[in-house]
Amino acid sequence: MSRKRDGLYRRGNIFAFRFKDPDGLWREKQTGKRDRQEAKDFRDDFLRDLQSGTLPTHMAEWTSEQARTWWLEFRKPRVATPTLAAEGYRLKPMIRILGNVRLKQITHLELDNYVTKRLDEGIAPWSINKEVLTWSMILRKAKLWRRVEDDYKPLKTKVSDIGRALSRGELRHLAAVAVTDKAWEAAFYGSVLAANTGLRGGEIKKLRIGSVDLENRRLKIRRADTKSDAGARIVELNQGATEAAARLLMRARDLKPPATEPAHYLMPKHLSRISRGTHKGERGYDPNQHQHYWDTAWHSLTEEAGFPGLRFHDLRHTFITDMVERGVPLGVIQTFVGHMSNRMVRHYTHVSSGAARKAVELLDSDPILTPTAQNLEQKVYRA
Repeated sequence: MSRKRDGLYRRGNIFAFRFKDPDGLWREKQTGKRDRQEAKDFRDDFLRDLQSGTLPTHMAEWTSEQARTWWLEFRKPRVATPTLAAEGYRLKPMIRILGNVRLKQITHLELDNYVTKRLDEGIAPWSINKEVLTWSMILRKAKLWRRVEDDYKPLKTKVSDIGRALSRGELRHLAAVAVTDKAWEAAFYGSVLAANTGLRGGEIKKLRIGSVDLENRRLKIRRADTKSDAGARIVELNQGATEAAARLLMRARDLKPPATEPAHYLMPKHLSRISRGTHKGERGYDPNQHQHYWDTAWHSLTEEAGFPGLRFHDLRHTFITDMVERGVPLGVIQTFVGHMSNRMVRHYTHVSSGAARKAVELLDSDPILTPTAQNLEQKVYRA
C-alpha cells in the first residue's frame, strides 16, 4: 500500500483515505474512484461535509419510495391526520416524475426539471412549492438539502386567501361542460355545493350521509374533534345546493359497494382493495373512508371549461361575494362558512360598503328633495 502526501492510497484499483469521525476515531473511506484527481475531489467534498456537519446520513441511499414510507410513519404521531394525508399526497408526484431514485440523486437540476414538469401539467405554483417543501424536510433529515437549497428558488405566488369569484353565468357554463364526462361528476357536484354554501372542499369530502337532510334542505358540519353533533354548524341549502346533494346521494347508492348508511361518507374513497368492514378484500369504493383528492378531475374540468388555474377554493369566494353583494350581513355569512381570516373580513367589508352604496342609490329614482337641495349643497361648500 503506497500513500502519497495527498493522503490517498489504493485498495486494489480504488483509491481510499483515512479520516477522523465525530467521535475522534480513525476510519477508512473508499472513494470508488480509480483516477487520483477524481478521488482527491471526492475526498475534499467528503471532508468539507464532515467538518460542516452536512455529511449525508445513511438515508441518502434510500429510494424516494422508501423515504416517503418512512416519513409518513415518522410524522403519524406528530401531526394531525389531515396534515399527514396532505403530505402523503404531496410526496407522490416527484416519485412519478423523477422515478424511484435514491435521495442522493436528487440534485437542483432534478428539482428544476420537476418544477417545470408540474407547471406544464397546470399545477399552481403554491401547490408545487408545498410539494418541494415536504421533500425538503426529508432531504434535511438525510443531510442532503444544503447541497441544493442555494440553487433552488420557490416559485413566486400571490400572498392571498381571497380568490376569484365566478358569475352565475360562468357557473352555468361549468355545469354544461361537467355533464359531458362522468369522471368529473363528484368534483362538479362538490363545486355546486361550495358555490351555494361557501363550504370548503375538505368539509364537503367529509360529509356523511346522515348529515344530509334533504327534507329540511340543510347540512350538518360536525366539528373536527368530535363524532357527535355537539357544536355542529347548520348550513341551509338553496335549490341548487339541494339538487347537488341529492345527486351525490344517488351517486353514492350506485357505487360498488354502495354507500347507504348514515355513517357512510357521501363521497367514498376509491381503493384498489378495501381494507376493512363488511366489504374487506373487495375492490371498489370504501364507504367508511372519504374521498381525499379530486385534483385531476377538477383540473381537466376547468381546463375544458376555459377556466385554467381556477381553484376549487374559489367557489367559496364566489358564494361569499354573491351574499355580500346581495346585502347579507357578514355575521350571517359567517354562520354559513365558518371562520374567515381578518384579511378576508376587511376585503368583504369593502365589498359590502360598495353594495350598500348601490342599494341606497336605487332610491334616487324617487327623490324626496328637489334638485334645489343640490344647489343649496353647492352654496354651502362655496361658503
